[in-house]
Amino acid sequence: MKFFAPLALLAATALAGPLGVRSSTSEFKLKTHGATIDSLNDLYVYSYHTGAGLSDAVLSNTSSEATSFWITNGTVYADLEDSYSWGLSINGDTDEASWEPVVIDADGGESGYSISHGKLIGSAEEEFDGWLVCPWYHNAPQLFALVSGFNANIPSSCSKVTLEAVY
Repeated sequence: MKFFAPLALLAATALAGPLGVRSSTSEFKLKTHGATIDSLNDLYVYSYHTGAGLSDAVLSNTSSEATSFWITNGTVYADLEDSYSWGLSINGDTDEASWEPVVIDADGGESGYSISHGKLIGSAEEEFDGWLVCPWYHNAPQLFALVSGFNANIPSSCSKVTLEAVY
């Protein structure tokens, strides 16, 4: 039994990973813009807890509820005020899908993101083709990423958006 306690601690530490080292002190919030549906504009991204080390990128019209983010080496980190390294990722768990959920998980996220002209651009590695917001199953709008190479059939309740970095 004494063997398993240190092993469990080592595993938990490895899963947590180091906090994303900040290359700057500029944190920002992400806000939707350009939606064809007015109610999907001016929404802020926040982390919606879905399980141990897992959360979805969901949106609210309240800036105080918004998660603060920063970018280091192309990875978008979320400041969730704990010791884990929470990172933004496009959750490509459905093969051949034209849009995928965006998650903020304790795995450190993926690289390839950038801020261009004040807007967050997704990962080229994930064949990013823009952001999509849809009312979804968390009783709040949820953030998705469009996948290039597909002619996405977007439901009428959803809208393409841009994500502005608000400092």
